Amino acid sequence: MNSSEHRSQSSGGPLHVVVITGVWPFEPVFAVAGQHGFLRNPDESLDEFADRCAQEARAHGEPLLVVGGLPDRQEHQSAVIAEYDRWLLTDDGVPPCEPSRGAA
Repeated sequence: MNSSEHRSQSSGGPLHVVVITGVWPFEPVFAVAGQHGFLRNPDESLDEFADRCAQEARAHGEPLLVVGGLPDRQEHQSAVIAEYDRWLLTDDGVPPCEPSRGAA
């Protein structure tokens, strides 16, 4: 998704898209538009996911789509925890956290 503003079909106003990254060590796995929540499919790129969510948000006449960030719904939190657990199992040569060095 290259644009942060799209015209909404039903409301006539723009759809503002905010993509929040850097909260987790992986790309966003959920999105929210008003009362509508979306989960990313395992085979979807971030752009494909954002485009799909934007289409749904426009169809519902929502003015704002937030992709990523901190989850506020149980299904989104579960998806983030599952993705975090998968990330912990990856061996990319970088430890998930450094051991504590204790007080000096």
